[in-house]
Amino acid sequence: MVFNSLIFIFLFLPISVLLYQIVPGIKIKKFVLLLMSLLFYCWANPISLVLLLISILWNYFTGLEIQLYEGTKRKIVFIIGILFNILILGIYKYANFFLGFTGLHFDLSLPVGLSFFTFSAISYIADVYMNKVNPQKSLLMVALYISFFGKVSMGPIVQYHDMEEQLQSFMRLNVVTFGAGMKKFIKGLVKKAILADQFSMLFAALNGNETVLGTWLFAIAYMLQIYFDFSGYSDMAIGLSSMFGFEFAENFDHPYIATSVQDFWRRWHISLSRWFRDYIYIPLGGNRVSNVLYIRNIMIVWLCTGLWHGANWTFIVWGIYYGILLLLEKFVLNDILKKMPTFVRHLYTLILVLIGWVFFMSNSLPEALNILSRMLGIYATGLANFETFFSLKQFLFFLVFGCLFCMPIQEKIETFISKKLAVSMNLIVYVLFFVIAIAFVVSSTFQSFLYFAF
Repeated sequence: MVFNSLIFIFLFLPISVLLYQIVPGIKIKKFVLLLMSLLFYCWANPISLVLLLISILWNYFTGLEIQLYEGTKRKIVFIIGILFNILILGIYKYANFFLGFTGLHFDLSLPVGLSFFTFSAISYIADVYMNKVNPQKSLLMVALYISFFGKVSMGPIVQYHDMEEQLQSFMRLNVVTFGAGMKKFIKGLVKKAILADQFSMLFAALNGNETVLGTWLFAIAYMLQIYFDFSGYSDMAIGLSSMFGFEFAENFDHPYIATSVQDFWRRWHISLSRWFRDYIYIPLGGNRVSNVLYIRNIMIVWLCTGLWHGANWTFIVWGIYYGILLLLEKFVLNDILKKMPTFVRHLYTLILVLIGWVFFMSNSLPEALNILSRMLGIYATGLANFETFFSLKQFLFFLVFGCLFCMPIQEKIETFISKKLAVSMNLIVYVLFFVIAIAFVVSSTFQSFLYFAF
């Protein structure tokens, strides 16, 4: 099930909220929320539930076992626990990539959210091992943390120590937080249904366009699509989680206004960056090591980041590309960038990020290099053609609107609406946007979220 489907918006979510509200007692509320989460996860593919349940049970008992030992035995239990999670992830996500060198192939479909709930599971046992939390004695609590439908499919990857207290303190629904959650959910739905899906159509329309301008527009369409698609999903996830009393941190902070690659990654998919920082980068020594080890740490983190996104050389190159850029900014470009005007630094960042998205969206390295070549005029059939101008005219409004809403202007509009308009008018504005978004969902071809593939 997905957040932008009519069955979720008008059936699953209202029923979940109603049941959560009317059942008595904290434990029963947790149990109901767990059942709804498991139903949400296995809606389209019941078999995938088996893997989720195995992950829950394995990591629950691993957490308890870590507490039983000290020293080397404790470390061995932890390592075995991690390796089991990585093994499951590896079999489903990377087996065919490595077997490709031998000519063998397994017909395994990747379960939705595997990378996300596996990282949540690793967060739990890592937090226990590092003594950030005590092992959870309630299987219900661990199961709800890993499987909660507000984050199981595409994150955000909320670390266990950040969610533990919230899991303990379940309360009846609060009107203020519920209302804020609804507004956040609608904001995400607008991003997905009105913007991301339009950029998806522009991207599809220009696929195969071999002109310079057409190829640039093709890449920019993907750049805007993936931002509004994933940030829209994150807003919806954070919003609906707020309806049930969970407070999740923002996952995106206007990444396309960044003035350096480092700044971009402080703003893009923040929960994933935090996960790699806390569970790989810092344990490796972080930046409190020699320059040689620091370079090693950065490259390991970004190689893992690339691999996490998928078993393809394009993702590996994408990860290495960002690792190299971050090292160049630290050791070579830092002083130069500081002297540049903000506009130049912003343009520099956008171009490098766009190049990165070309690798990310391509099926192969030759395809990515072909696209980049056409953007430079190499092998292009011309500057533009009728198809390019027709697509530009057709989607110009959405391109302008999308570029504006990549900036903090949306927060200024929200502030204006909340401060200048009466509560009833404020509500009408959000209802209007909700109705428009639903109209787009109903009238257009269904578009799943891009990050379901990861």
